[in-house]
Amino acid sequence: MPVITLSRELGSRGDDVAMAVAERLDLRLVGRELINRAARAAGAPEVALAEIDELGLLGVKPSPAAVRLYTQKVAEVIRELADRGNLLVVGRGGQVVLADEPGVLHVRVVAPRPMRLQVVQERCHVAPEAAAARIDASDKARAAYLRRVHGVRGDDPGRYDLVLNLAHLSVEAAADVICLAAIRVAGVGRAATPGVSL
Repeated sequence: MPVITLSRELGSRGDDVAMAVAERLDLRLVGRELINRAARAAGAPEVALAEIDELGLLGVKPSPAAVRLYTQKVAEVIRELADRGNLLVVGRGGQVVLADEPGVLHVRVVAPRPMRLQVVQERCHVAPEAAAARIDASDKARAAYLRRVHGVRGDDPGRYDLVLNLAHLSVEAAADVICLAAIRVAGVGRAATPGVSL
């Protein structure tokens, strides 16, 4: 019953990798909906808006108490879901919340800036300058979240079991590597996985 956390850079195709892995291993894929669930449980919907708004366009400023309660609820929800297994957590500091849990695979997906710019331009239908601004804002917001909430750097490779650079890996190849590693980490051994030769 694999549990995987996946951190990714905007434009790295990390979300594509997450979907491919979740489909192959039949995992529950959680990400943004986790924010809303935790915010509802904490009674702090404005925190959810602030965390979703990576570019800061909404100008939502929740109180420090609301943020603390929200962060506590996010960690509780991640742990609760991980206890059931068959889970892939995208973002939200899952690599920190579940850092000491046995059998959890922590993955980071990165890509060179030119590739990220191209992906964001194509997917968001924006000019190169707008794509660069989105990437910079996203990188800043994700780093600030992990620093503020967990006191760590998200780009520290020591936090991950795998760091995959999609410069020369296809989404499918990256998913192959993650699936194989997840099976081994979860202790399933040589069980067959569609699309992965063991």
